[in-house]
Parts: sequence; structure tokens; C-alpha cells
Amino acid sequence: MKPIFIGITGGSGAGKSTLCNALKNKYPDKIELIQLDDYFKPSADKPHIEGIRNSDHPDALYLDKLADDIEKLSKGTPVIINTKNEYLNPEYEKTKEKIPIEFQPKPIILVEGFLVLHNERVRKLLDTSIFLDEEHETRWDRRVHLANKNKEYEQKVIIPMHNQYVEPAKQHAKHVINISNLNKKQVLEKVEEIINNLYLIK
Repeated sequence: MKPIFIGITGGSGAGKSTLCNALKNKYPDKIELIQLDDYFKPSADKPHIEGIRNSDHPDALYLDKLADDIEKLSKGTPVIINTKNEYLNPEYEKTKEKIPIEFQPKPIILVEGFLVLHNERVRKLLDTSIFLDEEHETRWDRRVHLANKNKEYEQKVIIPMHNQYVEPAKQHAKHVINISNLNKKQVLEKVEEIINNLYLIK
């Protein structure tokens, strides 16, 4: 059976990783998780904007590699991904080294990341997609990339890149969930309902 691919996207700090890890942990035999964070180029190869290294631009990522991996998984072929996922690579915060992990083609594969719907090739490989919609200030307060949590990066990179690449991609999402007044449990329940319409996981 061909896996069902579900894009989980939204701005930085919207809670995408938290949601996806919760789903994977709840349904470990049925759900696999592929994260855009594992496809960042080395720092030296990322573009710059006004002298600042820009990790929020599409050119900072190997998006074609992500599409290649999705295609392989869709054909039932496992893929090896160098990951920083906190559950698969708990030492990452200390070592800053990604480790190779084999990802299996499970019935449902979540593809999580802020630019998942920006890339047309990736977008066409998804069976459905969910955009977690939240205001910038709330997302910025929750931003976990502390190394980039400064006003200059926020104003010169985060906001313009979101407005240029992330927000316009929302039009491609099959489902947009306004999470402003929802807690983590409620968001999880809404996404489970969407998934259950494609594949019975409960």
C-alpha cells in the first residue's frame, strides 16, 4: 500500500514539530515523520540578506533532496536521512552533529516544515496538507531557534521571508487551522480528525 503523505506547515514557532512528534509518538507503527530541518544546507552554503546568514530562504535548503526522498518512500523504499530530531538524536544539542537514521515507508508519512508548500515538486507529492495559522508575535515568542532569536534577525529575515514565501503558500493548503485559541491537545485532535478521513489511525 502506498503511504499517505501529509504536509504539516506554517510559520516558524507555530508548533509544527510539537504536533508531529506527538502524532508519531502516539502512533509509532502507523506514522513516520520527515522534517524539513534535516535538509538545511551547511551554513557556508546558505544565502545572505543584508550581511546576515539567511536560514529562512528556500535556497538554504536541499528541497530537491526532500522531494527525492518522498518519491523513494512512495515506492516503498526506505531512505537514510541525517537527522537532528530530538527523539532520534537526543545528543544533538550537545554535539550539533546530525546522525544517519533509516526512515521506513509507513502508512502515513508526515512531511513537516515551514516551506513544505512553497516548493511545487514537494507540494505535488503530498496527498493533503495542513497549515497551522498563528500571528507572528505569538510564533516569535515561542521560537525555539534561540541562536537566531534577536531583533535584527526577526526584522530583516524572519518577517520578510515569512511574508514572501510562507504566507503565500497558505493558499495551497488543503486545511488551514487557526490555532490562536487552541491548546496543544485541541490542535492534535483536529489534525487526527483530518488524518482519519484519509486513513483510520484510531
